Amino acid sequence: MTPSVATSAPSEVLLYLNGVTVSFDGFKALNDLSLVVEEGGLRTIIGPNGAGKTTMMDVVTGRTRPDAGEAFFRDTDLTRLDEAEIAELGIGRKFQRPTVFENLTVAENLELSLAGSRSTWRTLFARLTPERRERIDAALERIGLDDQRGRLAGTLSHGQKQWLEIGMLLTHDRRLLL
Repeated sequence: MTPSVATSAPSEVLLYLNGVTVSFDGFKALNDLSLVVEEGGLRTIIGPNGAGKTTMMDVVTGRTRPDAGEAFFRDTDLTRLDEAEIAELGIGRKFQRPTVFENLTVAENLELSLAGSRSTWRTLFARLTPERRERIDAALERIGLDDQRGRLAGTLSHGQKQWLEIGMLLTHDRRLLL
């Protein structure tokens, strides 16, 4: 299952797709797709409309079940899990249209995305610890919005909203971002 990689140190396979096929009413959206992404790796998937890019992400995130093939995140078979269970593994997905809380500030969006209990009571009365503040600060710097911390997310440009959503995934401890 682990491919040979020409690097100085062996890397761990994070995502492994092998022979993945998905059909919709006889149309093969994916036909025997294989893909390996190692820890710390970066892959760019390009292609025209209808090439299967979204379908591939749907398989990885549990929105679509493959007709054939294997899909593993580390040693976990993704085809046996639902979307919520897959998200809990540490797989995050960024959609084309940004989904941020427009009436909250940039920093508040990042604060809400921090991993932890999502109960109403905890969310309403949560305190921002120094460690969580550091994580937000690091994300703001990484996505280039540190000077926009107090700005309402709804007033950001489309591109800035995209970066904010990426920051929200980063603060949520995702191991794989799609």
